Amino acid sequence: MTPVTWRSALLLSTALPAGLQAQLAPVPATQSVPETAKTADGQDIVVTGARLQAVREIEAKRQISVISDSISADEIGTLPDFGLGEALQRVPGVSTIQNNGRGEAQFLSIRGLNADYNLVQIDGVTLPANEIGRRNVSLDIIPSSLASRVEVYKSVTVAMNGNAIGGIANLRTRSAFDGKGEPFVGGRFDIGQWDFKRTRGNRAPSGQAELVASTTFGPDHKFGAVVSGSYFRRDSASLNSATDNYLYFDPTTGGRLLSPASDVSNAFAAPDRRRWLHYDNVRQRYGVFGKLEFDDHRIFKAAVTLADFRHINDEERQSNIVIANTAVTTATNRYTNFSNVTATSGNVSNANAQADLSSFYQTRRMRYADFNGELTPGDAVRLDFGLNYAIATYRQAARLATYRIPNTPNLAYRYGYTAGSFPYFDFANPSFVANAANYRQFEYGTNSDDNREEALTARINLDVNMDGKDRGFGIATEAYARFLDRRYDFQVDNYRNTTASALLLASVLASESYAPYNGRGQTVLLVDPTKARAAFDASRPSFAANTANAGGSLQSDYNLTEDVVAAYAMARYATDNVRLSAGIRYEGTTLTTGSNRLRSGTYVYGQQGQHYRDWLPSAQADWDISDRLRFRAAFSRTLGRPNYDDLAARETVNIGVTANNPDGGVSIVSGNPELRPRRSDNYDLSLEYYVNRDILFSAGAFQKDIADEIITTRNQTTEIFEGVSQLVTRIRPVNASGSRVRGVELNAVVARMRFLPGPLAGFGFSANLTLLDPTAPQVALSDGVTRRRLSGLFESSNTVANAKLFYTAGPVTVQGAWNHLSPILYSVSTSDPLQDRRYATSDLFDAQLRLKLDRQWTIVAQGKNLTNFRPQRMFGPGFGLLREEIDNGRSFYIGALVRC
Repeated sequence: MTPVTWRSALLLSTALPAGLQAQLAPVPATQSVPETAKTADGQDIVVTGARLQAVREIEAKRQISVISDSISADEIGTLPDFGLGEALQRVPGVSTIQNNGRGEAQFLSIRGLNADYNLVQIDGVTLPANEIGRRNVSLDIIPSSLASRVEVYKSVTVAMNGNAIGGIANLRTRSAFDGKGEPFVGGRFDIGQWDFKRTRGNRAPSGQAELVASTTFGPDHKFGAVVSGSYFRRDSASLNSATDNYLYFDPTTGGRLLSPASDVSNAFAAPDRRRWLHYDNVRQRYGVFGKLEFDDHRIFKAAVTLADFRHINDEERQSNIVIANTAVTTATNRYTNFSNVTATSGNVSNANAQADLSSFYQTRRMRYADFNGELTPGDAVRLDFGLNYAIATYRQAARLATYRIPNTPNLAYRYGYTAGSFPYFDFANPSFVANAANYRQFEYGTNSDDNREEALTARINLDVNMDGKDRGFGIATEAYARFLDRRYDFQVDNYRNTTASALLLASVLASESYAPYNGRGQTVLLVDPTKARAAFDASRPSFAANTANAGGSLQSDYNLTEDVVAAYAMARYATDNVRLSAGIRYEGTTLTTGSNRLRSGTYVYGQQGQHYRDWLPSAQADWDISDRLRFRAAFSRTLGRPNYDDLAARETVNIGVTANNPDGGVSIVSGNPELRPRRSDNYDLSLEYYVNRDILFSAGAFQKDIADEIITTRNQTTEIFEGVSQLVTRIRPVNASGSRVRGVELNAVVARMRFLPGPLAGFGFSANLTLLDPTAPQVALSDGVTRRRLSGLFESSNTVANAKLFYTAGPVTVQGAWNHLSPILYSVSTSDPLQDRRYATSDLFDAQLRLKLDRQWTIVAQGKNLTNFRPQRMFGPGFGLLREEIDNGRSFYIGALVRC
């Protein structure tokens, strides 16, 4: 019997009788909050939209047994924002990481901590990841129609998965038995436009359509069914304006300064390249979900769920770059081709240029089947169990074509810039750089990524006297197992032109042109993909296959298995006002990775593995000081397992200027099979004041002591590679020293200001603020001895703020939402601190208008990124130099919510 077969048989033998991870104390379904309320004179008030959402969130926070916040569906049964990621940004202490900064929420950050610290679940089950390398579930693949509520647990118990240092976001799907189990049909549709429209291709409107339906049937309505479907389309463009690198000059002598050997804090910084990357994108998401339920309304209930989500990105990336000739005159230690350098300008007498096309067709898909059941043979005994099988895939087909001008004085230019802004290049001969006939083809090729992850999860849990309404002593125990198998394959087929090749950019130039907003009238040369492919096919004999193809198709591949077995025991004691619980969780992890590594000119396959065991205790106290005031305290120990790519002992080599290697030279990205998981001791306090069903104020404090922090280091040196001395950048994950994160969290929700006179009573708001005070980890520098403390936590924001103001007057609701993030460190260098990179401060503002026509129909208009915020990536002294600025533009949608 093979190991996979043995694992599967063992898992099925333990899971089929029972097995669902212990859940929190029961929480009323979202429909349990009434949609009507009484005024002082007995008249009905219909509670809808943002107000209903706020009321539900207050109720959920009060009922959930751990420190938490949530986002709830509205009266139509959908989340009120554009999508799942956008909705979660409104939750206190929650922010999202965008898809390559291009305006779509993808990864979840809880309390400012990066996505690797957090866990995303659906109905308590951790699903496999559908991204290359990372463990994270991409939020943009999950349709918002799936969720009746998303609960964000900020303190955890031993009943929860231990791989959650930051917290857990649990998406609860709709049940046919919500409320009274009456038939329900609801959904939304809208159509919209991004003001940054695609430059090429057939433009079409953006928009989405979602439908959710549920009903109960059969004798005594013991059976239930839920189905939902969704479609999303975004048709837009983005522009990444990149500087990539700066040179440093002595302001007195004009001589060359190199960091970190020289202090360049007061030097003149000169951009040595300017790059535009223009993206035309069509993103589409399809989702179907079905659940069949049984509830005998006495002792047994069960559900079978099937789901299939798919996200497709059809992307055309056009890049134009000009790079200064950075030759050095040794005798004077000066850059030969730079002159008249000041703090804001200078001249360059010699440079090279490149125009390239990269077309990507990406498909991310997630499918899962889930069975769970619950048996309650007595008032105080509950047995729940479940089995889940899920598959996540990522596939990408890419095609590239590159055209170059070698170093020439015809590309001489004068540059200028101000601190923190994108530089301008004014060419002495502007017609030369704009002439496509001057660019000769350098390469043409294709590559593909194929990533597949399967996970089989089983769980069985027994509770005795552990329900939220139970008093006295209670106990709970669980057995849990998750078997994961992941495989990644990369294929490359690249060709370089020979001396016989005379293919020019002019023959494949697209008919469209694009003028960047920061180009001072200059345009980006665009390559027509169809013409480029035809030209290559017609001239195949004048190209030679890249000798690195064979290695490129082997060096990135890996396979990985990760088996986690767990069990916990927990005890609880509850009175009418106090609830105490404590327990311990055991998790054993067996990890095996296999990959190819270059040894003496030959790629050799090898396997590495590790096994580690963890005991993870937790304790919680929950005290109702009064009917309105609640105090909570919690302690837990949790894990943060390394990303999959970080664990594979592979080495991926990129040569020249590429998207992953913008600095040129040689880039070597490697894994580290000896990485240890992060481990954290977490302390939480929370004070919550429930004024009434409409008003909540809460304050929290937390501390996380994290050991073995993981960061990705970038070491750039000149070394011998393939017999040639050249610039080599090595990128590798390492365990850094420990870090400590302290923070406070403030939250206020006012669903209705009844205390204000007249029409002003229609105002409501929610606002929250999370402040971190981290002690960042230390990292060893490239010499292996010297250590330096980082400027902040990796991919974390020290300040997260949200504010939403809404006003309801009769059938009209208006709301505006602001989201703020302080700078986020996203790349770290072990050779030069000035090469550390971070996102600049982020401020986003969205707005929405609702007009309720009747109980069935509501018209909705909304705008996103109304301030036209452009994310910036900074580096250099004091992070004062702009590396990239990303323009996504605003978007506007109009549509309707419907309920039958």
